[in-house]
Amino acid sequence: MKRQWIYFALIFIAILPILLLRDFTADNELKYLSIADEAIENSHIFAFYNHGAEYADKPPLYLWFVMLGKILFGKHIMLYISLLSVIPAFVTAWTMGRFTERVLTGKERNSTLLMLFTTAFFLAPIIVLRMDMLMTMFITLALYTFYRMYEYNSLEPEYKTPQYRRWRWLLPLYIFLALFSKGPVGLILPLLVITVFLTISRRLGSIGRYLGWRCWLILLVLCALWFTGVYFDGGKEYLDNLLFHQTVDRAVDAFHHKKPIYYYFITYWFTMAPWSLLAFAAIITAYRKRLINNSLTRFFITIFLTAVVMLSLISSKLEIYLLPAFPFLIYFTAIIIGKKSNPAFKASVAIPAALFIIIFAVSCFFKPVAKHFALPEIELAAPLWCYTLILLAGGAAAIASLCKNDIFRATDSIAVSLLAFIFFASLSIPSFNRYIGMKEGCMVAMEKAEEYGSSRYVHYNFHTSENFDVYFKEFLKQEGKSRKEIEEFRIHEIAKDEIAGLSNSVLFLKSTHIAKDPELAEVIKGRESYRYGISTIIIFR
Repeated sequence: MKRQWIYFALIFIAILPILLLRDFTADNELKYLSIADEAIENSHIFAFYNHGAEYADKPPLYLWFVMLGKILFGKHIMLYISLLSVIPAFVTAWTMGRFTERVLTGKERNSTLLMLFTTAFFLAPIIVLRMDMLMTMFITLALYTFYRMYEYNSLEPEYKTPQYRRWRWLLPLYIFLALFSKGPVGLILPLLVITVFLTISRRLGSIGRYLGWRCWLILLVLCALWFTGVYFDGGKEYLDNLLFHQTVDRAVDAFHHKKPIYYYFITYWFTMAPWSLLAFAAIITAYRKRLINNSLTRFFITIFLTAVVMLSLISSKLEIYLLPAFPFLIYFTAIIIGKKSNPAFKASVAIPAALFIIIFAVSCFFKPVAKHFALPEIELAAPLWCYTLILLAGGAAAIASLCKNDIFRATDSIAVSLLAFIFFASLSIPSFNRYIGMKEGCMVAMEKAEEYGSSRYVHYNFHTSENFDVYFKEFLKQEGKSRKEIEEFRIHEIAKDEIAGLSNSVLFLKSTHIAKDPELAEVIKGRESYRYGISTIIIFR
């Protein structure tokens, strides 16, 4: 286990340039920061608002951490907020290592760790600021605690040690914290998994040992405290929104992210990349060869399949919602490929290795292709092929390892080359920030407003631009403006027919709206404009 920390350190170094150099995205990330700022300004703890509109979408735990960072540092720091995902990811991986220490060797666990951190939609939530990884950590801890209790009851059903008594308190606490991090999935998924697993194991009658009166009492008391805080902070209407509109309505007939029931069967192939083929082959092999022959493999596959079925039945769907199931599928895959040699496993690793080689070949011709199709210029410290050369080396090393029948060394080669590629490529992140976030754009907007003596900022049909106030308030604070001026700053919405009459104003638009609306394009034609990512800033003198 000591060597595992070296792997954690190397993974952290690989993603560190992104955490230090990246700008906040203009949609969800700035929204969370703006909500946290508004909560601090209005002294709200349990009820949150986004420019006066109720934001009952998410529980408060993650936003509390964001607010704490703002209070401690005086501003929002990317590295600090990123740690709210990085640390839970490391804890999740460490817990999975403890889960499998009796079935995987130290080398196999380290290889599986690299596989987990290079899974597309396990790596993405570490880099993108969301509360999903926090919930995943608590779900993993809850299920690990349950499994320890299950094993203990199988061996020592009568005598309860102090450790076992501690688990009985920790299980409901972890389940509540999963709920308190993201919402109902954090509560429902572990409860459902435990019930399904005990049913499959023909031990449903023992469910009271895990989800008995103590568990439910703790959950009810903690939820009651939370909902009471919401009632006093936001009132009955906010509480109704939290308990019904954001739970039942989203589950049955979603108003956001509504997708068909088969959605996750399609998204699986890229969310689990580059290990989607390998994991699929492991599942098929495990069933055909009857390798799910112990409680641990049965538990892991139960978690994954239960999560897929449950989330598929919920109306609101996003690729990232399946995140809590990914660690269990990756470690299930490692257990299966460690048990049984199969040509399908080698082929499943050879395909992404070959794709890495193809990516290098394509990158050699990227510049003329980009020029032909008028793609945005990418400012890198070195030609693109220098970076993809790392992937070529990883792919070639993986194929060489497969020829020697060493599948874990092959996965190591792919994972290490991918992390090295991310590290070196992310050093050029400052060149991409204008396509990622709006800090530079807001700075230009404020400079132009001062130049033309205007202090009016407006937007048309671009509601996320209201959250640009995070940057403007930071700039105003740096200029020494009063607290009242900072708190009163707003980006106001205007109607389309008001645009032509604008003067001494800065207008925020979505670039796609200009392209799709000829009338809008005509109104702003000839105006001084600046494009940043999805946003276009128009200056009206």
